[in-house]
Amino acid sequence: MRDTEYEELALEVLDMLAVAMHFAGAKKEYIEKLIDIYIEEVEKIDNDKDYDQQAIIDLIQTIKRKNPKFFI
Repeated sequence: MRDTEYEELALEVLDMLAVAMHFAGAKKEYIEKLIDIYIEEVEKIDNDKDYDQQAIIDLIQTIKRKNPKFFI
């Protein structure tokens, strides 16, 4: 893959994360902030643990629990 393809893929992943936050009940005006929080939380994850679909779901639920003011 070329660098531009990686950049495009990264943008698509961020869009999908925004959609996931939307369906988790995020208020529209906080979705960008929640993506920043998500990235911060991902950086804290132990590299020895699996980072799969369930881990993503769990992380979004944790963010929702810790930041209820950003959600409906």
